[in-house]
Amino acid sequence: MNAAVRRALDEDRRWYVLDAIAQMSDRRLNADVVLMSIRAMGRPASAQEIQEDLEHLEREGCVTLDRLTLSPGRALWVATLTIEGLQARDNARHIPGVAARRPL
Repeated sequence: MNAAVRRALDEDRRWYVLDAIAQMSDRRLNADVVLMSIRAMGRPASAQEIQEDLEHLEREGCVTLDRLTLSPGRALWVATLTIEGLQARDNARHIPGVAARRPL
């Protein structure tokens, strides 16, 4: 796949990750539910890609991550949206690696 196309898809998916979390009343969502949400919207994604997206968003200050160990080799990641993440989702702040979405 072309690098520019791959980058655009990654940026678009990250915006949808922020949007999924923003829709929760407590602005918290676990990575497994984020993955199901992204897939339900018809966007291809793997668990690894969602984890990479969440790590990127954490580095950019858009989410905080709680990594909970459920059993050896199995963790549950819970992402909490920050003000910066909400602003990126609402297009009030540019975050590198996150698409700017425009209303229809």
